[in-house]
Amino acid sequence: MSLVKTSITIPEDVLSDAKKTSDNFSAFVTEALKEYIKKKNVEKAVASFGKWKDREKSSVEIVKELRKEEGRRYADRHR
Repeated sequence: MSLVKTSITIPEDVLSDAKKTSDNFSAFVTEALKEYIKKKNVEKAVASFGKWKDREKSSVEIVKELRKEEGRRYADRHR
């Protein structure tokens, strides 16, 4: 995994709260972004139910792959 330095603009109160929560702001933002991306992927998957008939994989296969993503522990069904 390569790292990229970037600049962001956020409200001062949000930065203050983040710094109180974690002593590593970069790690905090990275984790928050990962969780946000996972949430959006799930929302996209849910919105596409019923539209999966034209896909190469079945909806069951796609959901199983989503459940295998690191950090997901849906009742440990993927183990």
